Amino acid sequence: MLLRTSPRRFESHSPWREGVCEYFVELEVNASNSGPFINVAATDTIGCLQVTELFTSAQRVRRTRLLADRSDQSVFKATLQLSGRSEVVQDQRSAVLNPGEWGLYDTARPYEVTVDQDAHFLVLQIPAPQMTVWQPYLAQAVARSFSASHGSARVAMDTLRLALAENPGLSNAATRDIAKIILQMIGLNLCEQSGNGGMSAMDEVRQAQFRKISQYIAENLHDPELSATGLATRFRVSRRYLHKLFADHELTPADYILRTRLERCRSFLADRTVVKQVSEIAYQHGFSDSTVFSHAFRRRYGVSPTEWRRQQTQ
Repeated sequence: MLLRTSPRRFESHSPWREGVCEYFVELEVNASNSGPFINVAATDTIGCLQVTELFTSAQRVRRTRLLADRSDQSVFKATLQLSGRSEVVQDQRSAVLNPGEWGLYDTARPYEVTVDQDAHFLVLQIPAPQMTVWQPYLAQAVARSFSASHGSARVAMDTLRLALAENPGLSNAATRDIAKIILQMIGLNLCEQSGNGGMSAMDEVRQAQFRKISQYIAENLHDPELSATGLATRFRVSRRYLHKLFADHELTPADYILRTRLERCRSFLADRTVVKQVSEIAYQHGFSDSTVFSHAFRRRYGVSPTEWRRQQTQ
């Protein structure tokens, strides 16, 4: 077993089906033959990822339309085949996973997985919000097989194996960061396989990430604690990567936050219907010091906030 947690052994159909639904989402489970039906499973977590290791008898599991529609769970599953063989069917596509290959499927939609006798594989459950930035590639990524023996996929899976081995001694902060790395490498692999070219695909991903982060900034200007560190934590990226996103727009995250706050304040000051004091408007948009706000406003626009308001309301 790769996982360090205690495995559970199931020797009949009914307990195994209950176990499958406990580990994953609700599924139909059917044995492929009438022989012994023995399955072993262990589960662990790495940050936001739930990882399950399975040794299984031959069987088929189905996520029907009814089961998918009545569930409020939204999870992607990534399967890494270690031995034996699996077949994933979704969206009228099928993919056979041989040892050293991985595949993705979406539990919010119907799917079917058939596994051979004595199959051994890992299943990563990824909360759908963690995959939002890779959305342009997901529709074409499900029910396809990808090699995990080279490139970003190998980095992801090797990192996962090491994390599982060391997990008992890792801090929560460490496992969160490791999960970020694994997810980023999985996403990069989807980009590489998209057929659009790695660089253009990554440009699209960075633009999507920037839009998501800039929208969050716009909605949280009132928070004086809004910062690059907080953004990196919230969006599960490194501070270095966050700065790279904003460097594409020739700004640092702090500069972008300040500029957005100033633009919003300037708009409020030009609105004749707004009767709040200049300092109130500044505090409302995350400035904790009216003098700092006034100096920043003058540097940006060449006039004081009071003078700007007077000019716009004459």
